[in-house]
Amino acid sequence: MEKLLAVINSWESADQVMARTQYLANKMHTGFAVFRPVHGQLSEMEKYIGFDDFERLRDQIMTEERRLLAEFCLGKTDDFHTEWCERVHVAVAGAAEQQGSGLVVMAASGKGVLSSLIHRADDWHLLREVPCPVVMLPETLVAPDKVVVALDCLDEDDTHQQLAERVLDSASAFAKAFAVPLTAITVMPDPALIYANLVSVPFDMDFQQRARKSAEENLQQLIARTGVSVDHIKVEVGRIEDIVSKAAEGGILVIGSAANRGLKGLLLGNTAERVLQHVQTEMLVVN
Repeated sequence: MEKLLAVINSWESADQVMARTQYLANKMHTGFAVFRPVHGQLSEMEKYIGFDDFERLRDQIMTEERRLLAEFCLGKTDDFHTEWCERVHVAVAGAAEQQGSGLVVMAASGKGVLSSLIHRADDWHLLREVPCPVVMLPETLVAPDKVVVALDCLDEDDTHQQLAERVLDSASAFAKAFAVPLTAITVMPDPALIYANLVSVPFDMDFQQRARKSAEENLQQLIARTGVSVDHIKVEVGRIEDIVSKAAEGGILVIGSAANRGLKGLLLGNTAERVLQHVQTEMLVVN
């Protein structure tokens, strides 16, 4: 794998981001770089304090951030840098692309600037734009006891099938890295939830059984194509964010991002983004 990129989006979560990055780099036999985006919240102040004062204050902040980062990375890596940025997700995506990163590791604890951006529907660009998988760490990091991979086995479009294969491969790599069992789960939508207002329309069991059988067959075929060893296979019915969040408790959830963009992305969002709002565990998003 290409080297990893540890993103320090808040100093409160820096230690756990570094610890997880070092662990994964060691298990995946690769190196890593560290990136500290400094959100330019002072930009609005420029009109009040004057350009010269703003420049001086920004330089002082960046000098201190570089000092802190150098001290933090001492003895761990010499590959680190900071960047003053107006939009954090753009800076992270640019750093990942410039570094040729194979994986980004960062916190999603709700304490950092980037986390607040991700949880705003109009700023969910990070998971869509970063050119590699992203590991989102929870506020409290624990040793995972399993890896759960959520797969869409009902969409037979070539693009979605290729994404599903990448997701499964990534999940397998994480299960091996942590030496834990791998569970593959696919979630079928419940017609009763989708069409809840049509209470008088019966959804016969035969329909649900056929759909479940189709999902199971597609999941088995996907696993067979990739040659990945899976310990448990599950097909569930309901809301994906509810089901996978519960299934992944105490482990790592791996999910694909279809990267909806433009108006569709704003209105409908993305499955990975909906799940991100619910899960309390570590999450790997593969695009």
